Amino acid sequence: MAKLDLSQVIAAVATKAGNGHTLLSNALQRIEDAINNGFQQLAAEPVGLASPPPPLEGVNVKTSGELVHVTLTHNVPISKNIHYFVEYTQNDPNFLVPHVAHLGTSRGVVLNLPTKTDAGVAHNYYFQAYAQFPGSKPAKPVSFGGLTPTAVTLSGTTQLTLQPSTGSGTALPDGSQGGSGFGKVNTRAPLGPKRQIPA
Repeated sequence: MAKLDLSQVIAAVATKAGNGHTLLSNALQRIEDAINNGFQQLAAEPVGLASPPPPLEGVNVKTSGELVHVTLTHNVPISKNIHYFVEYTQNDPNFLVPHVAHLGTSRGVVLNLPTKTDAGVAHNYYFQAYAQFPGSKPAKPVSFGGLTPTAVTLSGTTQLTLQPSTGSGTALPDGSQGGSGFGKVNTRAPLGPKRQIPA
């Protein structure tokens, strides 16, 4: 792997060689190019936030038993370090506290979900998805079914009410900030009381 080597420049500047200014100018240009190229590979910007990717064109859902195959349609120009997220809820078309599945760079995932609640009542599942670059905010989520999310029911026998979502990235750990992906802020302060350590 090629690495940036500035040893000749450093030596010339340190010894005040006659060509030091030219070497320094070239070195600064190489540093700028290296930084910009590195951030471009990461789908981030060296200064400020990258623009979020365009929204998805569609979210597709197919089921069999308790398997759910979700695929995403995203045919717009994108950078190679794009990431995709699928969120789903049980009986909540508003996605107030969604569970998050990080697909990485894939535009498809197979989920295994329970058909019924602990009490034996069938779940209605709702799905939404979005893309995000590591250096950007997430794109606006797109729901399966469009503006009015379509409920999906399964045909298995498993009874399980999912535990509350804990979100993803730097979003709040109570799952209440769906559509966050990696997060909408770079860092999140600790939340809640810290665990007491016995003396």
